[in-house]
Amino acid sequence: MKKWTVYICSAALAAALAFGQPAALAFGEAGPQPGPLPPASSEAEEVNGEGAAAPEASSAADAAAGTAADAPADAAANVADTAVDPTQAPRYLLPNLGQATPAKLQTPWGACWAFAVAGALESSILKAEAAAAGVAQGALPSDSPAFAELDLTNLPVTPDISERAIAWFAHEAQTVESAGAQAGEGFPLMEAADTEQLSSGNFATAASALTAWQTLVTEEAAPYAYNGFEAGSSLPWYQLSGGFDARQENWSLYDEVRLAEDTGWRVSEVLRLQSPARLAVASDGSSSVYEGYDPAGTAAIKRTLANVGGVAIALQMEQSIPQDVFAGDYQQAEAGSDITFATWSQYCAAEAPVQNHAALILGWDDAYPAAAFQGTSSGQPPADGAWLCKNSWGNDDLFSGLGGSEDATHWGLRDGNGQSSGYFWLSYYDHSVSDAEAFAVMPVSQSYDAIYQHDYVGAAEFVTPSRYSGEVRCANVFQAEATQLLKAVGAWTFDANGSFAVEVSTLPVGFNSEGKDATQVMEAATLMTTATGAFADAGYHMVALDAPVLVEAGQRFVVSVVINAAPEEGAQAADGQVGEEPGDTYLGLEVAFTVSAQDGQTTQGQVVANEGETFVSTNGETWQSLAEYSQRLASQYQQTGRTMDYAYGNALVKGFADGTTMGEEGRIYETVALTMPGR
Repeated sequence: MKKWTVYICSAALAAALAFGQPAALAFGEAGPQPGPLPPASSEAEEVNGEGAAAPEASSAADAAAGTAADAPADAAANVADTAVDPTQAPRYLLPNLGQATPAKLQTPWGACWAFAVAGALESSILKAEAAAAGVAQGALPSDSPAFAELDLTNLPVTPDISERAIAWFAHEAQTVESAGAQAGEGFPLMEAADTEQLSSGNFATAASALTAWQTLVTEEAAPYAYNGFEAGSSLPWYQLSGGFDARQENWSLYDEVRLAEDTGWRVSEVLRLQSPARLAVASDGSSSVYEGYDPAGTAAIKRTLANVGGVAIALQMEQSIPQDVFAGDYQQAEAGSDITFATWSQYCAAEAPVQNHAALILGWDDAYPAAAFQGTSSGQPPADGAWLCKNSWGNDDLFSGLGGSEDATHWGLRDGNGQSSGYFWLSYYDHSVSDAEAFAVMPVSQSYDAIYQHDYVGAAEFVTPSRYSGEVRCANVFQAEATQLLKAVGAWTFDANGSFAVEVSTLPVGFNSEGKDATQVMEAATLMTTATGAFADAGYHMVALDAPVLVEAGQRFVVSVVINAAPEEGAQAADGQVGEEPGDTYLGLEVAFTVSAQDGQTTQGQVVANEGETFVSTNGETWQSLAEYSQRLASQYQQTGRTMDYAYGNALVKGFADGTTMGEEGRIYETVALTMPGR
């Protein structure tokens, strides 16, 4: 088999920011009580008076959460006539429901992105557990704790997801054991650097691993500490001063941890949400430019908090690396450029924000006063309203439990015991909020026996300029590991309210593709079943096939997908009808950038694509191999005097299968032709 690899700069992913982390100190009180709670509504209503209606939740995660309350009769009985749609409530706080965990400590690494992802997973698992136990999620009684004053006391400490596993394997190339023929794919460090072991990551690399059933393990399996650390007898794993730099210790993990899956959960969807801050790339490509507030982003985040769980975000904060954080009591600290320590309220008004940190949204309060944001150079936001966020600079109980109270950062809002919690408020109107992302989960026991995939770099093409209109397809060819029933597929959409259509076909047992081009291979496949999906949010989605497909051990099968963008509003189609013209979208392939995106980049990326794994059709009729498609694209660049600075990898399409007794020894099934009587 031919193999081609491309090394890339991982920071070239626009959404893949090499986040640092923030710090600061002082204590604040919860915002004022919300106004009267509205009745449940079956209609989308305006958000914050801005006229933005929340899109109808049509993802699998939204549908599951929305119907969970209807399953148990006793739970439905608890939701009386005063039931409230959480997305329409003026206040909704996941910590009050026990669906958020305590703030952790990312020091000594710039791994805020991994902490935001782990926190989002923990919140999603807690919400899914509550739904499975019959606790209403889609409609709540008006006296639900979710709508009460903020309570950050006694937050659940489990589940506890390993941030170290997420961060470490973001830099470790895939192995034969973890990825088979795609061994070598990933974003390894350019050179071995002790001070980079867990740094330089992003939500995109985390999502690619999680959707591949990787790196979702417990803190017990991969504790956030260097190898050899023993509490009470070793120097702290977070120490960066006094002659000891914990980053110089060994934080490596054995490769088998990548596939441990000891949490009992898997990621079933990745939701990439619209952001409240409308950001565009500056004309010189060097930074982002703030273009205004988008209430649709606020609605999308609220809907996801209510239906799925916590939402990880990127943002600009004035303290964004562990070295910025120091022990002490900052209750009387002066306000910084963006944060008011006295109330722990953040509002960045930069016109060209730089996202240098990641945090986790875990609730909202429409009535949180703009006046709480005082003394900063950014000034006050234009209106009330704030997100409740969790940071990764620790909390007082964490340091006390480690026996290091003198090291406490005392960062964040006070809980009911007067202890610093690590939480803070973030204005709806902050200019820097971007890359909002959430992770829906499903129990392993309700998942599938096998996953078929060629993509381990993930949806990086989400940020490339190559968009297509019309019917554009990509397909992956897989070989069955055993006699199985293929039951579901996974693919990405790249725009809000996008959709995709999937076809599953089988190649004849023993089919020989030697000497055949891509179109001939695809024409030799027999269509077996289809699936379609429409989704409120961009991201990774799993859909069940219309009918399972039986594949024999060693047989090859094809999963092809057409990804559709939402119709362009007001666009005129060829037949003259308005509003029916489909928008353009990405092709749905991995991508590798071949040039460095910024100075000081420490990681590189590599895609591995083998001959015969992925085919592409840009006209809906004929097919090309991935190599042919890339060569044609490179030629087009050359004709315009440009150099193609990226290359494509395999299609972002997965298949999911369960075992079947049809494959057991001694069970013989044969297809026979039936002749009807009299014919």
